[in-house]
Amino acid sequence: MKTMKIFNKLSLETKIMIDSGLISVGLALFSFLTQNPLTFALGVLFGGLYSILNFKLMQLTFDKAMKMPSARAQKYVQTRYFLRYLITGVVIYVAIMNPWVNIIGVLLGLVAVKISVLFNTTLPKKNASINEA
Repeated sequence: MKTMKIFNKLSLETKIMIDSGLISVGLALFSFLTQNPLTFALGVLFGGLYSILNFKLMQLTFDKAMKMPSARAQKYVQTRYFLRYLITGVVIYVAIMNPWVNIIGVLLGLVAVKISVLFNTTLPKKNASINEA
């Protein structure tokens, strides 16, 4: 119960990153149902770790952009956006070319943050009162 209280005090971004890691580990556990469990699990963990890193980079980008003048911030955010997409392409390319990771596992890992965002922003909270909205 004390762990739940600590978790509830964390920022939304931190909760999303923690949940993304847990989702990646959970998806990796499904690797035992595949033909090659090790490569699938490595793929999910590789994709999941990159997904969390990408989310953190996005957070840092927006935090920095908020301190900039509007025109400069827009160019900065756009540049970082394309850089993150380029890195994502490299991650997928490495996954395709590397026999040690399963590309389906990597793709599942890449959506871990998206699943976490969905859980943390759309599902009703247990402790939310009726007056909060």
